[in-house]
Amino acid sequence: MYRRIVVPLDGSALAEQALPQAEGLARLTGAPLHLVWVIDPAGAGTLGTVVLHTDALALQLLLEEERTAARDYLERIEQDMGDRQHAVSVEHRQGPAADELLAITQPGDLLVMATHGRGGLERWFLGSVAEAVIRRASVPVLLIRATPLAPDMAAGDASE
Repeated sequence: MYRRIVVPLDGSALAEQALPQAEGLARLTGAPLHLVWVIDPAGAGTLGTVVLHTDALALQLLLEEERTAARDYLERIEQDMGDRQHAVSVEHRQGPAADELLAITQPGDLLVMATHGRGGLERWFLGSVAEAVIRRASVPVLLIRATPLAPDMAAGDASE
């Protein structure tokens, strides 16, 4: 059915909410999982804000830190999923998030991604990677509406 299930992640608990659906589909179809983190220096996150106010050397250092964080995070998730008997590959890329996600998809892929569900003016000003992907994707896209986590859960409270 699917050759590969591609799951974009960014290190956030919200993005990880796509993982259970992706894992379930992988079990049902036998397709391997491909986890990807796109480093978008012009994005709306902290790194994007810093990029606007820094020099080239500082930018390179920030990007290297982001690449290291992405690699470490993806390796941890890959190990965890591998322990649950999933075939997993990982990749980190740099560039506009939607463009990079579309560039890595291949015929037969399914893209499973969480969406923050922003609407109105917030989406207008921040843009939407999910919206850009579904408008231009040549492969099926499954959007998982991420729900905000309670503060204790977002911080990784192990007492629950």
